[in-house]
Amino acid sequence: MATKRIAVLGGPRCGKTTLIQHLYVEMKIAGLDVGYALEYSTEYLKDKGMIETIAEQYGIYLGQKKIEDELSTFDYALTDYATFVPYIYGRFMLGNRDRSKKEIQILKDLYCLAIEDMQNYDMVVYVPREFGYVQDGVRWQDEDIAIQIDDAILSFLKAENVNFVEVKGSTKERAKQILELLNIDYQETPQLNEEK
Repeated sequence: MATKRIAVLGGPRCGKTTLIQHLYVEMKIAGLDVGYALEYSTEYLKDKGMIETIAEQYGIYLGQKKIEDELSTFDYALTDYATFVPYIYGRFMLGNRDRSKKEIQILKDLYCLAIEDMQNYDMVVYVPREFGYVQDGVRWQDEDIAIQIDDAILSFLKAENVNFVEVKGSTKERAKQILELLNIDYQETPQLNEEK
């Protein structure tokens, strides 16, 4: 079986990582061969601090691609990012200001990589912001910027005609929707109940 790649997208602190971890456990319990890659940019931010130039998005792209490529041995590969997201962040970083020739070239390169890589995902899932926003000490965005990033991701998916699904509800409800779309029977795992 060729690896089925599932990318879960949304702005910072919208519940992507929690959802991926929940999905991973449910799929493992179901006996499926599954691996997951967390968002490389989070590690980048921890190591190097705030991303200040669009050129750094190249490094994030390469880091994300490397960890996702390592998942090609699994039947299912989950990620809470996608290799085409650095283009969205790069464009967001530049905003409406005047762009240098170098910035324009980098943005073009990231766009070409994004268009090429989009076809590598069998399912793209968009997670809307339903739980508010809590600073985690790593990300630099406040809630207003996080919402703008949500909009930028959603706008990109629509503008590029990316086939995606939007899942809503609690983490468990979101996971159940994704598993149903993958034709995987959902077996409720009491240990993963969100209420303590």
